Amino acid sequence: MENSYEQGFAFILEAATELAFYDILLNFLAERHPECKLEKRTSDEIYEPFYVVQGPFGTRVIRMNAVGTITQIKNSVHWFQNTCIHAKGKKIPWTVFLCYDTDSYNADITKFYEDDWKNFRKEISKGSRKVKIIDLAASAEIEDVFLLDLHGISQFLGLEEDLKPEDVPNGHKGSARLKQLILKQRQLNRTMVVYHKGERAKNLIKFLDLQKIMESDLLPLYHLEKIFEA
Repeated sequence: MENSYEQGFAFILEAATELAFYDILLNFLAERHPECKLEKRTSDEIYEPFYVVQGPFGTRVIRMNAVGTITQIKNSVHWFQNTCIHAKGKKIPWTVFLCYDTDSYNADITKFYEDDWKNFRKEISKGSRKVKIIDLAASAEIEDVFLLDLHGISQFLGLEEDLKPEDVPNGHKGSARLKQLILKQRQLNRTMVVYHKGERAKNLIKFLDLQKIMESDLLPLYHLEKIFEA
């Protein structure tokens, strides 16, 4: 199967919650493209799950790497080179999605093109002229993305009435705002539900209106459509 891939896509993410979000988002996009089939597989060689997309264009591979913290993203060259560029089979073009929160460094996105990040971008495409890097970056945490859909969060919590924008606490970090929002609803005895980060975040994500999130300008998620287009 390795020799049949005509293109590859790699996600380098901050942590497991982002991994959970993009896993569900990929399945959502696959449903919008009935001419395509998305399949999650495992490999004895890599010891990590990956995805295969089959469509009119042929077969494509998607790999994901959650590094734990934003400071480790620039250290993921080894993973990409070994798992993607130098994987067994023919050499194929790769698109790399860098998924991170620019607020982690209290700087705008230009910071992530300088110094060690500049070297990272150079090294990640070393050995191949067919690597394109796309930043899925914003001054926001992944929970800020979730907060775009208060109706979905209300359904997750099992509330009788939808949350309103004024119910969302003020603050800078989406994770803290979401935590405080849910805690308040629990204190009011409106719900007993708890939000968890990581893989268990899928319990919330599956209630979200992903089309609404795609259409927002918080993250340039429209780039992901390329995975399913000829």
